[in-house]
Amino acid sequence: MSKPKLTKEYLDKLYKQYNRINSAEDPAWNILIQNEKLDKEILAFISAIYAFGSIKQIINSQLKIFGILTPSAYQRILDRDYLLYIEKNFEVKHRFLFHKEFIGLLKTLNLIYTKFGSIKKLFLLNYNPQDKNLKNAISHFSKNLRDLINGQNLSSRKIKFLFPSPEDRSPCKRINLFLRWMVRKDNIDFGLWNEIKTSQLIIPLDVHIYNAARKYQLTKLKSPSWKMAEEITESLKKFDPVDPVKYDFVLSHLKIK
Repeated sequence: MSKPKLTKEYLDKLYKQYNRINSAEDPAWNILIQNEKLDKEILAFISAIYAFGSIKQIINSQLKIFGILTPSAYQRILDRDYLLYIEKNFEVKHRFLFHKEFIGLLKTLNLIYTKFGSIKKLFLLNYNPQDKNLKNAISHFSKNLRDLINGQNLSSRKIKFLFPSPEDRSPCKRINLFLRWMVRKDNIDFGLWNEIKTSQLIIPLDVHIYNAARKYQLTKLKSPSWKMAEEITESLKKFDPVDPVKYDFVLSHLKIK
């Protein structure tokens, strides 16, 4: 029995249908309503880091964190006294990430914005517009993040989870989600980083994308990995070579629906 195949017409039809945020039950919604670019960048980065587990867990943690950091996440990240206040007066836990990891992440962001000015500027240090995709840039980005968070007394296992790397064969789903939000521009993605090509993005590989990709023969690999994420993205380039990751939301809904 032959497996089902996708067509560009079908995918583009679904893209138009799903190219919107239906409610606050989508993590992107609570970022989209922020006004300032740097606030969006910070909150998108934290939201992506915490984008694992059930959607209910993700939204609950996101809303708690946003309640602590808004209305101006950028100003609060720069304020070390306020970070100390957060450390002593709040308790943020998301599955196996505890308050210590949350505070370590905030202090790392403080270092990024103090030393580099933004997450974008840190990422662009090792970005090459001639690269086929963002593997090299993400590898250096993760290494820089790991170096910056050192000294926060976190386990190496937790640090590697917070900032995964293609060098460890990780699909880097959460970093790729963050980059999708930052680089692409439509009704779901924010398009704040114009320097990076959409064709260089890699699909954020989660269980929904994995199942859809296997079902529709977008990959021949069997185990989730960076290589699988690359292979799925290359398959999607057959439908749109300039913006293959626009089908991320579509593939998720193919499985969910």
